[in-house]
Amino acid sequence: MSDIPHYFLYGEASPSNGQTDLHIASLKESLPKHNWEIHPHRHDNLHQLLVVEQGSVLAQVNDKSREERGPCILSIPPKEVHGFVHQPDVEGYIITIESAFLRNLFSDTEREEFPNLFRSSLSARPQPESRTALTIKHLTPQLLIEYHHAEVGQSSMIGAYLKILFILLQRSLEPVRLATSLQDDRIASHEQFMELLEHHYLEHWTVNQYAETMGISTGRLNRLCKHYSGQKVLEIIHERLLTEAKRQLIYTQLSAQEISYKLGFKDPGYFSRFFSRNMEMTPRKFKQRVREQRQ
Repeated sequence: MSDIPHYFLYGEASPSNGQTDLHIASLKESLPKHNWEIHPHRHDNLHQLLVVEQGSVLAQVNDKSREERGPCILSIPPKEVHGFVHQPDVEGYIITIESAFLRNLFSDTEREEFPNLFRSSLSARPQPESRTALTIKHLTPQLLIEYHHAEVGQSSMIGAYLKILFILLQRSLEPVRLATSLQDDRIASHEQFMELLEHHYLEHWTVNQYAETMGISTGRLNRLCKHYSGQKVLEIIHERLLTEAKRQLIYTQLSAQEISYKLGFKDPGYFSRFFSRNMEMTPRKFKQRVREQRQ
């Protein structure tokens, strides 16, 4: 493939109807038409939850693959490359949510309490027959029913179900709470930086350019990133470039030189040194290793 496919829903390149903020489907109904396999792809502005009640699925997210067995929830934020190979006996649901709709369900304070819930790929495995697992098992069919019946307050009801589902996901991860309570504008600033990063990392913006656009000092931006991500701004910028480089090497047939230009590097040699410094191997060696692991 010349580039990583961008899908709207399971294997769909664009919305099939006017509803773009939410889609819910049973795996038993949606997967047979795709021969139980969803090839690696990504969504630009959509968050996905794969709720596996029973059976198993081989999940590939970026450069990692592993088998997941139900009951479990896989949470995939926007722009993360992912693909699934399901066993025919798998049961569960796929929920696709427009990012803005999901973000509006939670206040700034709540998003501060759950800093990684909407930005990182997560896998939660509640204990079978536990209260959390039973609640999820009851909740997802109700969510599907609500989705298919346009009654008064449908959007609010769906939002309430989704919020409960995400909180149960967070509880299953056994999160560590922040030691201090921070002002709402701090998490908003960090989210603003992460959004700017998605728009400008290919332009190789400097730390100063991000800080100036946000109207804060580079020191304050570094402190925000250090608090929420555990990394300095430059480390996050480099990690984003490296993630995209690995995606292109894994999922496309582009050469390292073509990828270097695609990622905004003017000198392919500098791109190779950048990649080797962070991965301790050349782009070519990385691509070869991935190919060998798939055989």
